[in-house]
Amino acid sequence: MALWGKGDPRWIVEERPDSTNVNNWHWTERDATAWSKDKLKKLFMSVKEETGEGSWQIDEVKDVTGEATINNRKGKLIFFYEWELKFAYKGQLNGSELDYKGTISIPNLSDENTADEIDVVVAAKGDSKNADKLKQMIRENGIKMCQDKCAEYIDALRAEYTKGMVLPTKDASNINAAPTGTKEAAKQFKVSDQMKNLNVNKEKKTDGVTITVSEEFKTRSEEIYHTLTQSERLCMFTRSTCTSEPKVGGEFILMNGNITGKYIQLDVGKKIVQQWRFKEWSEGLFSTVTIELEEKSGDTLLKLTQTGVPGFDKTRTEQGWKQYFFGPIKQIFGFGASLF
Repeated sequence: MALWGKGDPRWIVEERPDSTNVNNWHWTERDATAWSKDKLKKLFMSVKEETGEGSWQIDEVKDVTGEATINNRKGKLIFFYEWELKFAYKGQLNGSELDYKGTISIPNLSDENTADEIDVVVAAKGDSKNADKLKQMIRENGIKMCQDKCAEYIDALRAEYTKGMVLPTKDASNINAAPTGTKEAAKQFKVSDQMKNLNVNKEKKTDGVTITVSEEFKTRSEEIYHTLTQSERLCMFTRSTCTSEPKVGGEFILMNGNITGKYIQLDVGKKIVQQWRFKEWSEGLFSTVTIELEEKSGDTLLKLTQTGVPGFDKTRTEQGWKQYFFGPIKQIFGFGASLF
């Protein structure tokens, strides 16, 4: 991590000055088992569906067995979780007044599987024709609904329960503090006097140059997509306040307001196109950032093209993507950085 005054201040987040786990060097561990059980129960008890054929819902948690821990080593968060889940469902079919019941089991919710690789087993209670019909109706959409709930749990574990594990800088009470989701919150975030008084190059030069950067991550493309667009994840790896509304026309504010822009195009797991600017650039001057994600055998190749960058800022902007985005993403989320 760069120190103040020894790099581009628009990208840099200050190093922690006290002597408590300096640079997050020591191994720390947090047990997330109890929190996970409560979270999983709440998520799955909300699963229900109504179709033209009938309706069903999960109405009982029968078993949540497993454990979850989070480790911090040198600022890198490592997640271990393994769960076996079993729920009871009940439902009705149009034209029948009877309730039909069964179970939904998930045997392999773990850090070794992505959400879409998780098995969801639907079993009907009884062998009647209607019980089997309801089971097939649940399988049609319910498997994906349950996988989505698993994805919500994984995201919450990474974003919510990890707050405070990577220690704060002297000017921030919590580098993993979750944003409020408003632009005003980013504006009100405390900025050090050093940041306010920076001697920044405000050259009005507007001739645009193009930057191309590529990086490989050892994870699925959807993970990288969400990491680059979700407020909570942006806050985590930039160690600053960030807000993001990932929809076409939605705005984002990164690194305490030093980077702003809006989304032009979004294709989940495949492509992100943004209008993007440093706050020091001439008013109304935006570059265009295009991020393409190509997934191969569990690895993802990210290709970034940024056009319209002011010529005087080409080098700093290009280096910043690797040093303050891609490097920290690997360290915090474990998408390619080595442990030692």
